[in-house]
Amino acid sequence: MKQLNKPTDNLGGLIKIWLVPPDAVSSLTGGTLTLHSTDEVHEIYCSSGSISFTEPMEHARAGILYKPQIKGFIPKDSPEVEEAINAMAGRKYLGVFLDGNEQYKVCGTVAIPLRVQFDLDTGADTPDRNGHSILLSGAQRNKSVFIAKPF
Repeated sequence: MKQLNKPTDNLGGLIKIWLVPPDAVSSLTGGTLTLHSTDEVHEIYCSSGSISFTEPMEHARAGILYKPQIKGFIPKDSPEVEEAINAMAGRKYLGVFLDGNEQYKVCGTVAIPLRVQFDLDTGADTPDRNGHSILLSGAQRNKSVFIAKPF
């Protein structure tokens, strides 16, 4: 008999996210992500409670597809944030994240990385949030994989 037992703990949400360019990856095998360089890896700060990961499964003609999405909110529009976003816009990445259970996962592959999108919203009034929403998304044949601490 196969069982999924009740976990001893389970914390939601994400703690950190990183965008890893495919050309920085040496290998991704056996639960280990090996990078030959971290120079172009972007660690993204997002407001507490704004970052999440979903991975819906879809039945397609070609078989099962998984559609991972990492979402978050980068607070405060500034010249530094704009410069970083301009450097990342239009490129594709693997998404690495640390979840609330202190587990690392990677979504996307070197062959099929994910797209990144940024949307700025200053809000309409002083108490509104000012900053960029980030979305890293795509489609892949396999679920995202757990990895050992990559950095």
